[in-house]
Amino acid sequence: MIKSLLKFICCSLVVGLCFPVLTYAQTPVSSASMEVLMKKITELEQKVKKVEYLETEIKRLKSKIGSEGFVTGGVVVSDEDEYKGNLPGFGGIYNEPNLRRFGKKTYLGGYIDMEYIDDEDSNARFRQHRLVPFIYADISERVKFAAEIEIEDGGPQNNQGDGQIKVEFAAIDYLINDKINFRTGILLSPLGKFNLVHDSPLRDLTNRPLVNRFIIPTTLSEAGAGFYGTFYPTELSKLDYEAYVVNGFTGITAAGTANFSQAGGFRAGRGSQRSDVNDNPAFVGKLTYSPFLGLETGFSTHVGDYDARGTNMLAIYAWDLTYQRGPFELLFEAAYADAQLEALAKALGIPDEGWGYYIQGNYHFMPNFLKEKFPEFFTDESTFTFSTRWDQVDVVGRGRERFTVGLNFRPTEDTVFKLSSEWNLEDKRLNNVANNEIQASVATYF
Repeated sequence: MIKSLLKFICCSLVVGLCFPVLTYAQTPVSSASMEVLMKKITELEQKVKKVEYLETEIKRLKSKIGSEGFVTGGVVVSDEDEYKGNLPGFGGIYNEPNLRRFGKKTYLGGYIDMEYIDDEDSNARFRQHRLVPFIYADISERVKFAAEIEIEDGGPQNNQGDGQIKVEFAAIDYLINDKINFRTGILLSPLGKFNLVHDSPLRDLTNRPLVNRFIIPTTLSEAGAGFYGTFYPTELSKLDYEAYVVNGFTGITAAGTANFSQAGGFRAGRGSQRSDVNDNPAFVGKLTYSPFLGLETGFSTHVGDYDARGTNMLAIYAWDLTYQRGPFELLFEAAYADAQLEALAKALGIPDEGWGYYIQGNYHFMPNFLKEKFPEFFTDESTFTFSTRWDQVDVVGRGRERFTVGLNFRPTEDTVFKLSSEWNLEDKRLNNVANNEIQASVATYF
């Protein structure tokens, strides 16, 4: 009797406890509850994406750590005990990977390249093209200095006197916060993307694109001042801006000679860093948006008068796109130049417009059998890259087209050995129809 009573009580408790659960399970979920659940799922998905983004950034930063120090803010510090957090605060182009500390506030680095060129219309030759020392200084917590000095072809005192030395940029930054900072000096103009990231060790092909020679005259350095900053619209997206007032182009000099031409485009009209050809400063600015890691697009413009009288204006508009997914990378940049022409400009043959673009595909790979068979040469930092690029540019109807195929090897991220072949399909009116090239080059940061 007692056992039966205990069984009855136990069964009643089980039924009593389970009945609400079973009843709830059979009750349909309301739309409001479903909305709450979906919101939580979305929040969790965003957090997962953020974790994946951070993991990718950690791997990227770890790959830059050298045996002589640790990396922080793009600067290699040789002594962790001396690091106090006051490293150069420059972003983008000023965030170089291989700076070494000298003293308490100064950092030195740079890059060098060497080229061998064999083309159809001239002698095969070696060319020590660029030696570019970097000098950075951490003056105070808010004031930073950065400079690059470009020595081309051995400098003007080389054996034949056909080299040159110039200051590529020399900028003073006053850091305020992420959203707004002040910059002045000789600035790399943010016109397109290639002008900002043109270092030889960064590029997978030896020659620069045609649009960055004839329309955007890379390297375009200008004296001026302005502001830059970064916004974060969402957890995964980023919006960068740069806006500067500069001296601008000198398409027609005060003496009345033309620097712009139909054959050379707008390259020879890069302005003075000592004076302005007229009384009207030019404006250059860029907006760059990255909705998520791997995709970035930028819109930029350069607008200003290019003659001594200040009556002819040149406007250049550029759009760039970079997309990375796994081992694949897509690069695109296009630019359009529109020049106003009064009587003198027309008489001098100033081109009234020009346009150009390039599209480049890269595939990064590393065969495992090479790492297994020759581990001393092929490490986890090593990679091969197969690249193809199509270039097209046109200045008032005079067009050039180019197709390039290349293969390069990076033993580490900072050093690259390049081999490429280039086919030029140029307008016959330019009297330079072919001039196809084979190029081999080496470039490294130091």
